[in-house]
Amino acid sequence: MTITRETLDKKLETLNQNKIVVEDRIKTSQDVIRKANADLNAISGAIQVCEQLISELPANEEQNDRQG
Repeated sequence: MTITRETLDKKLETLNQNKIVVEDRIKTSQDVIRKANADLNAISGAIQVCEQLISELPANEEQNDRQG
């Protein structure tokens, strides 16, 4: 099989198209990760607020919650 300029040009075109597809997949994945990190931060903040509110409850109110 002889390698021609035409064969190389076609291969190069295919490779460039594949590169664009992979770059788009990476960008999409990065966006998903950014969103997931934002969600995780929001959940962590909510957990901290709940823990703080629990720690500020009077001792007798905590006991009532456990009994009732």
